[in-house]
Amino acid sequence: MSGRIPVELRKARQTVHTYERLKQCTRCGAYSVLWHDNCLSCGAERKFLSIGDIVTSVLRRNVQRDALILAAIACAAFYLARSFEEMALAAGAGVVLIAVYALLRRRYAEALMNATLRKLLLGENRAIRKGILLDVDDAASDMEDGDFKSAYEKLREIGALITGSHIRNLKIYCLNRFILRSDMELELGTLIPDEFEPGFITYLYEAAKVNPGLVQRDTLDYVQKYRVQIGGMLEGRATLALVAAAALRVKEYAFEYASLLYDFVDELPRERLLRLCRLMKENPDRAPELRQKALETAARKYGNDPEFEGCL
Repeated sequence: MSGRIPVELRKARQTVHTYERLKQCTRCGAYSVLWHDNCLSCGAERKFLSIGDIVTSVLRRNVQRDALILAAIACAAFYLARSFEEMALAAGAGVVLIAVYALLRRRYAEALMNATLRKLLLGENRAIRKGILLDVDDAASDMEDGDFKSAYEKLREIGALITGSHIRNLKIYCLNRFILRSDMELELGTLIPDEFEPGFITYLYEAAKVNPGLVQRDTLDYVQKYRVQIGGMLEGRATLALVAAAALRVKEYAFEYASLLYDFVDELPRERLLRLCRLMKENPDRAPELRQKALETAARKYGNDPEFEGCL
């Protein structure tokens, strides 16, 4: 833990869709995903609109435009009418047309909103990217100032939209500055690098100790792929043992990653070894080599333990 600092991380924002994190400055048009009230581009205070508010505003303007067009058509028909009957018909047709339009707008409101949102995001793609890069620069500035907590919190928000290796590596760098605790809202699968990255393994070692549940299939696949390189690191074998123990939280993982578990049966905690033995007993025809080693290890280490009697 040398050089690590205790932190209380800001609670991660939860949204149904990632685009909901976006907001736009009404003064300069710059986008951001951070919680700041001030615009990083122009410095304006409290001038942001959420992406949902922007879409609502666009739809409102569209309704106003369409209503004016329909009203103009009805007025033109009324003006060109040659008799009272035609005037009444034009007025009635105008009312019906507006009513049908309102009904259709209501019926297809969700589809219209989605189409407007898609068009907005595509049209503003360059501006959105430019704004998020300003957010990245802001996080990088925090890192230069030694404020790794703020930097990570910003990178976590940015990482919801931009998942490139550069953002992942910056987040890993920050996380390796913290003392990790089981009550922290940690991430793992979203940090997995495209290639072998020692910094990620360092973080994996600490994260797996405090929250084994973070280790899922994607992490296990990564560890399996770079097993040799991991084993050559200072805490490499300990990391592999932690990951192997964590794999036993899911039944199928015990069989899918049997070769990894096989090499670390001796280093499994008692509870994990007991679970492995029980899984092997329930599935005697699967992973026979792992089954034999698990039973031999259990007999040697816990032969007199009553909980193991049913497995041996």
